[in-house]
Amino acid sequence: MERQATSIAVPYVTLRNRTKSSRPSDYFGGSRGQLHTGICTVSFSPIWGLDEIAGSVPFYIPDEAIELTDLQEIELDKLYSEIAQFPNKNIGNIVIYIHGYNIDFEKSCRRSALFQRALGLHDRLLLFSWPAEGNMLKYTWDEADLVWSVPHLAQFIEEVGKRAGNCKVDVVAHSLGARGALQALARLAYNKPAKTILNELVLIAPDIDSEIFSQELPVIKSSVNRITVYVSENDSALRLSQEVHGYPRLGQAGGDLNILEGVETIDISDINTRRISGHLYHLFSPQVIEDLTQLLHTGEAASRRTLLKEAIHNDLPYWRMKAVE
Repeated sequence: MERQATSIAVPYVTLRNRTKSSRPSDYFGGSRGQLHTGICTVSFSPIWGLDEIAGSVPFYIPDEAIELTDLQEIELDKLYSEIAQFPNKNIGNIVIYIHGYNIDFEKSCRRSALFQRALGLHDRLLLFSWPAEGNMLKYTWDEADLVWSVPHLAQFIEEVGKRAGNCKVDVVAHSLGARGALQALARLAYNKPAKTILNELVLIAPDIDSEIFSQELPVIKSSVNRITVYVSENDSALRLSQEVHGYPRLGQAGGDLNILEGVETIDISDINTRRISGHLYHLFSPQVIEDLTQLLHTGEAASRRTLLKEAIHNDLPYWRMKAVE
């Protein structure tokens, strides 16, 4: 059956500057701005003839055109009102998705829509788009803008939690965005150490200094019901980050694997990530997508999820994702 074009709407919160353009793709820039909220609509249009090829090769081939087609701004109070009504829908927790480095606003919308569609998080996903430049050469700029965004992110997470109810919010953060999530939760935890803020904190390929994470872990543990970290020894983006910073990143595995008590670590090194960088497996690896789906839909612990097998490192358990035979 021939696939049809589809559209996915994702509510967003962004700290980016508002440009003078009316085009959805250029509506927000990569500089610091005020908080804006709205809904971005992303269209998926199949590319004829590539379906069978894309499904039969071990690497990723785009078989559809993905485009940000519409942008509608809404008032923050309206978004919060809708969040307050969310528990009545009884369809699972709200999931706040935080993107990584080198992501402009359009790409943040496209990736959040991909993630929402892949995991079936319809009407549950909120995009938090901080002012990343969308330029590979401006990594340090993005780091500075991420630190600037942390107080705003912390306030947003806390407010969503108040509106939705205790432990009705999950945070999924990728790459450099994971560092922002950690710092925001630490900020909240220092203020209210006994308060549980999140149900799930999921850090995917986190670009975080492993030792700094170890220092902050005791602080944030009381704020989160469960922390899950996805790691890989085949992540070239994190290898580069290690060279830049001089220290291993939390999302690395192999000789740099860091297992901590109270964290469920998932090592995906044995599977095909389908992208050369090995950094975007949450968007393109069917196995990772399936495991994340089980986690965010059922809340099953790693020990009970079907694609994982237990291993031991430094006398602590972690889980390796099974390779497809």
